[in-house]
Amino acid sequence: MNARKLATCALLAVLWCAPAGAPAEGRLSGASLATPSATVGHYTIGSPSAQEQEAYNYLTEDRNKSGLPALTLDPALCALARLKSQDMIDGGYFAHTSPMLGSASQMLRTYGYSFVSVGENIARHATVLKAHAAFLSSEDHRRNMMSASWKKVGIGVALDADGNAYVTQLFVR
Repeated sequence: MNARKLATCALLAVLWCAPAGAPAEGRLSGASLATPSATVGHYTIGSPSAQEQEAYNYLTEDRNKSGLPALTLDPALCALARLKSQDMIDGGYFAHTSPMLGSASQMLRTYGYSFVSVGENIARHATVLKAHAAFLSSEDHRRNMMSASWKKVGIGVALDADGNAYVTQLFVR
């Protein structure tokens, strides 16, 4: 089974193992995702990886420089962003709409993540720092990063066979 299918199965297992009647967002809580210790593909389902934390630190630093508060780094949203990054590698595409997961809003709905609106940034670069610089140099990506309307962010990093970082940022309110 490839990493994309394993990641999908792992996220579905989290949803199916939730207590009956648990709200959808609760079923994808950080605690639920942090519980499994299994590694899926190139990443662990639990807390953000060191590269994801690094990307979050860059984002927070730039938001602070602009007088904006830090966004909450949501582990459940990180797992979904990570799934999207890995899906791009496994699916051999680079786009906001996945053949398997659909758009960002479709993906969040499929996995029961509650949100009012969502924004998505994607990058493919040699490092997380270069991906961050590319986000900042693009007007649309920068607008997502610096919007005061977002409350949470999920950052997912997956590495391809050549070590290139696929970075997905999901912003929600």
